[in-house]
Amino acid sequence: MKTEHELALTLKTMMAEVPLDEISVTSLTKRCHINRKTFYYHFHDIFDLLTLVFLDENIPGVTETKDINQLMKLIFAYYTKNYKFIDATLNSAGKDLVREFFFNNCYTSFLRYIAAIPDGKKLHINDRKYIARFYSFGYSNSIIYYLSTYKNKTFAGMMNCFNFQSKNVLEDAVNNLLKTKEKKTYVEL
Repeated sequence: MKTEHELALTLKTMMAEVPLDEISVTSLTKRCHINRKTFYYHFHDIFDLLTLVFLDENIPGVTETKDINQLMKLIFAYYTKNYKFIDATLNSAGKDLVREFFFNNCYTSFLRYIAAIPDGKKLHINDRKYIARFYSFGYSNSIIYYLSTYKNKTFAGMMNCFNFQSKNVLEDAVNNLLKTKEKKTYVEL
């Protein structure tokens, strides 16, 4: 195993045991049986390493999901399996790394869902990206809010954060954008 990935795995394990601000480079390198200089050869600080952890993380099955509900189930299952690590990160200066991790998973999935909508193909790629980005911000921020705020976390509780959304929220967004573009084209003529 490469040194960087060994350090990343060890950091993730340690964060499940103690808060991030209590983990020092010395304690981390001691547990990995490597020299402190080796750590600094690869990383500037613990947060630099934590960034690698999230870059290496993946949510199993996320690329096979067909809709937002399936995606949210997998995100919640990932959280349930890694809750100590995620909670420790949410309670640290690395909170934005969790938000970005969930955002990226939502964004790539939402782009895929939009491309599968028959009318989605009528939109320019930048319009599809706009919709995916807009909803990814909303969903990832709502997930972070839920995980950071509620003590007893359940999938149903997390889904209540999205109860304002229709079942076909992305399809509705595609259709609304197409209607808006049609009106603009008509008005511009």
